[in-house]
Amino acid sequence: MITQLDAPSSRTSFTGWWRMVGVIVELELRQRLRTTRWKATLVVAFVVTSLAVFGSMYLAVGVFGGTYTGWASNLYGLLVGFLLLLGIIVAPTLAATTINGDRKDATLAVVQDTAIGNWQLALGKLIGSWVAGLALVAVAAPYLIWGVIEAPQPIWRGVLGTIVLALIFACYAGIGLGFSAVTARPAGSAVLTQSAVFFLLLGLPVAFGLLYPTVAQTHSVVRTDTAVTDPSSPTPTWTCREVTRDEEFHHHERIWWLLAPNPFFIVADAVSSPPENPLRTSDSTAAQEISRTLSAVRAGPYIGPRTCADISYGFSYGYVDEGDRSGHRAREAAHETSEMGHSWFVGLGIYLVFGGLGYVVAARRLRIPAGKLPRGVRIA
Repeated sequence: MITQLDAPSSRTSFTGWWRMVGVIVELELRQRLRTTRWKATLVVAFVVTSLAVFGSMYLAVGVFGGTYTGWASNLYGLLVGFLLLLGIIVAPTLAATTINGDRKDATLAVVQDTAIGNWQLALGKLIGSWVAGLALVAVAAPYLIWGVIEAPQPIWRGVLGTIVLALIFACYAGIGLGFSAVTARPAGSAVLTQSAVFFLLLGLPVAFGLLYPTVAQTHSVVRTDTAVTDPSSPTPTWTCREVTRDEEFHHHERIWWLLAPNPFFIVADAVSSPPENPLRTSDSTAAQEISRTLSAVRAGPYIGPRTCADISYGFSYGYVDEGDRSGHRAREAAHETSEMGHSWFVGLGIYLVFGGLGYVVAARRLRIPAGKLPRGVRIA
């Protein structure tokens, strides 16, 4: 189906520019809605999401003896993680075939021969693929609302998490659009897009693990040697001696950015808020634990001194176990649980850069006249 487009004079109008983009979005969505497989996919997605929600509730409450409150507090995080898994599979693939697929069907050149520009065409295909991917979020909307209401975080955190999730889907669409423009075959662009997405999801954390030994550094630190003078005495006397030792620390704060583009870290950090008591983890949600882990990686190791004066200081915090009676553990715990500030916007910014590059590449490859094309790419 080809929709009638206006004369080239409408390009000078802002509303006309966006109206042409809307035409391409409409064409993309109509092309997808004509197939019954898309409807069946949405039904299957809703059924699978329902099974994940109620199945997790049955396991948490009925099998493992947990409480509804404990399960419900993690419902939103469970849903967002599940939607991310589905989106990683579906959203990039929708855009990975939108350009070379139209070339294969001999419909792209017909649209390019109209008054629409290459930037409008690329943006329309990007938005169309994005909206199609957001259908996964739409079918899970009832459960998302349920999760936002039951979550211990403020409602605006849940809304922010949904917006961040939608923006990640848009970046997936941009990445897929770029590969679709530079690859002749739809199968090849789909594989390249999935490889790029999984590299951000799994490859960078693996790189973090491989580089972890390389950030080790030896520091001279003050430590304490304690001993009891008379263990058999009802009131034993402790002696303390400060010594300087060389210890190895891993400065993972230098490579924490490798974890920033992980979509699960991004969304978890966006929806989480600091717990009332950072030293207690029993009341924390999974999103808060993930956010705290990322914050600890950014903070780096604790290299502070452990002095004899810390011994009495430690009693006030309850750190009087047999292995270590020093108050430095209170300061070390405070260092590990300190909030470095949210960093989800760093990872989202990286995604926006990749998605924007994909859009720019697609728009440039859609210019007419096309010039030299790769082997196997058809004009019409």
